[in-house]
Amino acid sequence: MPFCLQGISGKLTREGACLCIRTAFEGTYLDSYYLHLRIQQPVQIQRHTVPAFIPLKQIADEYLQSDIKRFFSVLSDHLNAYTGRKFQAEQLQEHFAAFLAGPLQGNSLYNLLKFSYGVEPGGKTFPFTAKLTYGDPMRILPTEATVACKEDAMASEAEMAASHQALFCEKSLHEVFRSFTGSTESLSQAVPPESSASSKGVPSDCGKATAV
Repeated sequence: MPFCLQGISGKLTREGACLCIRTAFEGTYLDSYYLHLRIQQPVQIQRHTVPAFIPLKQIADEYLQSDIKRFFSVLSDHLNAYTGRKFQAEQLQEHFAAFLAGPLQGNSLYNLLKFSYGVEPGGKTFPFTAKLTYGDPMRILPTEATVACKEDAMASEAEMAASHQALFCEKSLHEVFRSFTGSTESLSQAVPPESSASSKGVPSDCGKATAV
């Protein structure tokens, strides 16, 4: 039965049909995955490029024979969520490596990530450790985020860790770290140069703004 779904295209082949699922995240096209189907009843998947950790067999057993449109919709949701999580992790490591203590720790499905980080690019201390759990395989944002800081952390750092937990569940990874960059730049702009204070005969420590 013919159907139309966004991000899915196909063509007839000698053996049946070849379907392509294109994935995207926030307007950026990512990976494409292919399925070759025998379209005679019962419909069969002859070969595919879907990663092994995507539950293709489970989805096929539930929907392929009874509702092929639903089959492709659910499979597309799984693939888009996976590539979206992977894309966020790659963006974080590519553009915000200066905030990280080292490479991300995670698994192939990108549904569990752990990393240590700071809020100042190029800083020498990384007081926070985040653990992001994606309990729903069709979500691009964590279902649970835990941010811990060192035992000797200041009260302000503990408060910051609590606010970060909420951010990680609301925004994509690279957007969270982009917000750190914005906070750092705002703080820098609020501090006038020392030279301007000393040129007026004012002690430099009196001319600086104090972060609250």
